[in-house]
Amino acid sequence: MKARLSQNQQMRQEMKLAPRMMQALTFLQVPWPELREMVRAELEQNPALEEKVGDGQAQLPVAEPLTAATFNDVDRENDYEPDDYGREIDALEKMLEPRPMDAAPGLPPPTPAAEEKRQYFLDSITAPPSLHAHLAEQLNESGLAESAKQAGEYIIGNVDENGWLAAALDEIARDAGVDAAVVDEALAVVQEFEPAGVAARDLRECLLIQLRRAGCGDRSLAVRLVEAHLEALGEATPADLAKALKVPVGEVAEAIKRIESLDPKPGAQFSAPPAVYVTPEAEIRQAPGGGYEVEMRREALPRLRISAEYESMLEDPATAEEARKYLAEKIRSGKFIMDSLVQRGKTIRKIAEAIAVAQEDFFEQGISKLKPMTMGSLADELGVHETTVGRAVSGKYVRTPQGVFELRFFFTTGLPKADGGSISTEAVKEAVAQIIEREDVRRPLSDQAIADKLKTQGIQVARRTVAKYREQLGLPPAHKRK
Repeated sequence: MKARLSQNQQMRQEMKLAPRMMQALTFLQVPWPELREMVRAELEQNPALEEKVGDGQAQLPVAEPLTAATFNDVDRENDYEPDDYGREIDALEKMLEPRPMDAAPGLPPPTPAAEEKRQYFLDSITAPPSLHAHLAEQLNESGLAESAKQAGEYIIGNVDENGWLAAALDEIARDAGVDAAVVDEALAVVQEFEPAGVAARDLRECLLIQLRRAGCGDRSLAVRLVEAHLEALGEATPADLAKALKVPVGEVAEAIKRIESLDPKPGAQFSAPPAVYVTPEAEIRQAPGGGYEVEMRREALPRLRISAEYESMLEDPATAEEARKYLAEKIRSGKFIMDSLVQRGKTIRKIAEAIAVAQEDFFEQGISKLKPMTMGSLADELGVHETTVGRAVSGKYVRTPQGVFELRFFFTTGLPKADGGSISTEAVKEAVAQIIEREDVRRPLSDQAIADKLKTQGIQVARRTVAKYREQLGLPPAHKRK
C-alpha cells in the first residue's frame, strides 16, 4: 500500500494547567525547606514583592528527630487580603491526575554558598559503628596473642545482629585453624566486651553474663533463677518460685524485676535505623478545654507584602503605559504567590484538624489505637479532590503528643475486627511486632501462630498478611529468630 500524507481536523477536550496554577500546585506539594527556598527566589526575582520591615532574616527551625518535643509559636498569616486568585487555586482540586515534580517549575539553582553549606552538612554526617566494628575495635585493644586474636575475629564474624554467637565453637576452631582451648580463651575475652551479653550462645548465657557483670554472684537469687528456672519465669508465679526455692516472695519478685531489666538482644541497638530529622509544619496538642487543637508553624517563611512604592507607581497617571503593564504583572504575580501560600497553609491546617478530631485515642494511648483513615474520605469531608489531600500530606510533618509524624502516616486502610469495627494496618503491624518481641526466643512463633494470637485479640488477619507485615517491619521468619 502506498504511504501518503494527509491533514484532518478534530475537536477534543483537554485539561491544561496554566503556569501560575502549576506554581501554586508546586507550593502545595513541596516540603517546607524547599518551599522556603522557592519563596526566597521569588523575592529576588519580583521587585514588587518584599518582606515586612522588622521581620529580619527568618531562620529555618532546627530539624528534629521523629520524637515528641515542645515549642511555643504564634500562628501568623501574611498581611494582605486574599483576592480572586483563591478561585484559581481551587481549580487545582479538579485535576484528577497527579503531575510529577519535574513537570512543575523547579527550584532555582543553588548558589555556590548554599551548595557549600549543603556539602558541609552531608560530609558532617557520620554513620554509627556497626556491632562487628565495635567488637573488632575492642579486640584490637585486648592484648590477646595472635592465635587467640585470630579466633576472636572468627567469633566476632559469627555474632548475629542480636549479639548472639551463631556458630558452634568446634566450627570456629576448624575455620580459624586453632585449638579448641584457644577458642575458649578468645570467647571468654569477647564476652567481656560491650555491650554486655554479647557473643552468648543462648538466652541463659546472655542473661548470666549481664548479671555477673552487674556484680551478682553465683549464689544470688537472680543468677539461681536464670540457671535453674529460666523456663519457668514466664509461666510460674513469684509465689510458686518462692516455694520451690524456699525464699520470701518479695525477694523473688525483686530478682525477677532485675532479670526483666536485662537486654536479651544486646546487639540489636547497633542495627537500629538512624534517626530521621524533619521540620514539622504544625503541632497537634491538647486544648485547654479538652480535645486537641492545631497550631501552624510559620516562622521559617518570610512575611510577604506588596511594595507600597510599586502600588503607588501603578496608580500614578504619569507612569508610562509600558511601565504600568510591567508593574501590574509583577503585583499580580506577587499577590498570587501570597495567595498560594495562604491556600497551602489552610489546606494543611484543615487536614491536621481532621486528624486531630479522628485520632484522639492515638494521641492518648499510642499506635495501637490508630484508627483507619483514607484520603478519599477526608477529601469528601473537606470538599476537595483526593489528589489535593495526597499532595498536601506528602513530605509534611506534624508534632503530636506521640511524637513527630508525616501527615501521610495517618492515612491507612482498615482491617475488620471481631466486634464489627476496624483497626488500622499500622496498629496491626504494631501488634505483630509486640507479639514477636514477647515470644520465647527458644520457640519463636510461626506466622500462623501469630495470626492465631491476633485472633484472640479480636483482629482477623490471614497468615500471609502477617508474613507481609512482618517483612515490612524488617523481622525475619521464625526459623531465623532462634
